[in-house]
Amino acid sequence: MRALSEPPSGRADATLRALPPPVPNGREAAVRALYEDRYAEIVRFATFIMGDVHAAEDAAQEAFTRVYDAWDRLEDPERAVAYLRATIVNLSRGRHRRRLVADRNQPPHLVAVPSAEDDAMGRVGRGAVLDAVSSLPSRQRACVVMRHWLRMTEGEIAATLDVSIGSVRTHNKRGLATLQRTLGDLR
Repeated sequence: MRALSEPPSGRADATLRALPPPVPNGREAAVRALYEDRYAEIVRFATFIMGDVHAAEDAAQEAFTRVYDAWDRLEDPERAVAYLRATIVNLSRGRHRRRLVADRNQPPHLVAVPSAEDDAMGRVGRGAVLDAVSSLPSRQRACVVMRHWLRMTEGEIAATLDVSIGSVRTHNKRGLATLQRTLGDLR
């Protein structure tokens, strides 16, 4: 007697082997190429914006998924990287808002208070810079990171954030002033 998991005469195996592998459509190929080319950059950007590597990886995956879904609606596929960055900024804002609401609604006896040691260690070196950048308002943080870390032009930042160039300059200037006040002791 033949086992239930075996095909009747081997025909199914031959049919499966005869089928060609699926060919990706234009959108799949384009997003796959974009993913392979820009994933690491987008994760680094998201890490700087969000301050958490794991959340940044999740946000990068979500951003690429949204680019895939919106690919046919993108007027210019060359703007896909700007769309990714804008998505990361928006996801960061949403995460920040949810965290603020959760913190506001947390019972007082459960609120974590950092120790003096944690506070002192947070002020040293790179951690202090990341903390200072993370404490900036979202627009200022996005402008400072895009301008000084990604070396984007003011026009590219304005297009990514959908604001005017003057607004980019203002947010960048205010963000840098806050960082200078916050990090002045580290010089």
